[in-house]
Amino acid sequence: MINMQRLEMFVAVVEAGSFTGAAQTLGLTKAVVSFNIKQLEQELGVSLLTRSTRRVATTDTGETFYHAASTFCRMQYAY
Repeated sequence: MINMQRLEMFVAVVEAGSFTGAAQTLGLTKAVVSFNIKQLEQELGVSLLTRSTRRVATTDTGETFYHAASTFCRMQYAY
């Protein structure tokens, strides 16, 4: 089962364009966000993000997953 908090972290990283920005938005440390995204990728068995020293970008799989995850997260809070 996928951890909902990890989905929220993934969506935040994509929307912020960085682990640092997502961490600030979520009130967490960059290390916590990075660790959880790595765990999510391992659980799914795919790479969701490409990482560089300045920013992150979604892989093709990550882009598809982002749309599903963001929709799911919005639905969770709608009820």
